[in-house]
Amino acid sequence: MKSLRFTLSGPAACFRQPDVNAKVYFTYNNIHKVALLGLLGAVVGLKGYDNSRINDGDEGVYPEFYEKLSPMLVSVVPNGKKGYFTKKIQYFNNSVGYASKEQGGILQVREQWLENPSWTIFLMQHELEDALWERLCSNFLRGECVFIPYLGRNDFPAQIENVQMVELTPSKEAHIHSLFLYDGDLKMLDEGGPSQYLFVETAPIGLVPVHNFYEFGRYVFTNGAIPEKSLPSHLYTDGERQYSFY
Repeated sequence: MKSLRFTLSGPAACFRQPDVNAKVYFTYNNIHKVALLGLLGAVVGLKGYDNSRINDGDEGVYPEFYEKLSPMLVSVVPNGKKGYFTKKIQYFNNSVGYASKEQGGILQVREQWLENPSWTIFLMQHELEDALWERLCSNFLRGECVFIPYLGRNDFPAQIENVQMVELTPSKEAHIHSLFLYDGDLKMLDEGGPSQYLFVETAPIGLVPVHNFYEFGRYVFTNGAIPEKSLPSHLYTDGERQYSFY
C-alpha cells in the first residue's frame, strides 16, 4: 500500500494545551492529529476554523481542513530521544493592542516551546477522496503549498524535507516504532526491564462537532513489546520498522 512519507521539523514549535491558560501556556510534546491535519490543510489550501459559523449556531460544522482530511490515516514517529523533546519557557510581550485589557494593551506571555522538534510523518489515503489525495501528494512531492505551514503558531514555519512515496504492507509485529493510541492497562506495556522506555501523553485525536472541542486519546511511544491483543488495527511495515496509523 502506498504511503507519503516526509520529515517535519523546525527550530521551535508550540501545540498549546487548551486546559491551562493562566500565567503559563504549555505545549504538547508531539504534534497531534488535529494539528497535523491543519498543517496538511495549509499545504493544499483548505480553510481553517471559522468562529462565525459557531457563533451563528451552526455547531455541527467542522473546519474545512478537518472535514476533508480526517478520513486519511496518519502515523507519527518522534525523532527525539525516547520520543521526548526539550522544552523551555519563553517570556515575551504581546503588544498588538487587543491582546489585553490592561493599560497600554500589552499582554505579558509565558509560553512553553519545543526546541528543535522533528518527526517522520507517514500519510495513507484510506477513505480520503482520490482528487484530494493526489493533490496533497503532488504538492508535497513538488515542494509547493498554498498557505505557509507552521508548527502550532505562525512564528514557527515548518520545514518539510525528504518527501517520497513508500510501499507499506500490513504487519502484526510486537514492536511499534511510531506513536500509537492505547486505552488499555499501561502495566501491560511495562514489562521490558530497565532498558525499556515508555512515553505516554494524553492529547487531541480529533474534534467533536459541538464547538469543535478536542476529543482526547492516549498516545504511547515505547521500545517494549506490545501484547498481540493490544496491537493497533492499522499497523504497517516498510520491511524494517512498524508504524501505527490512526
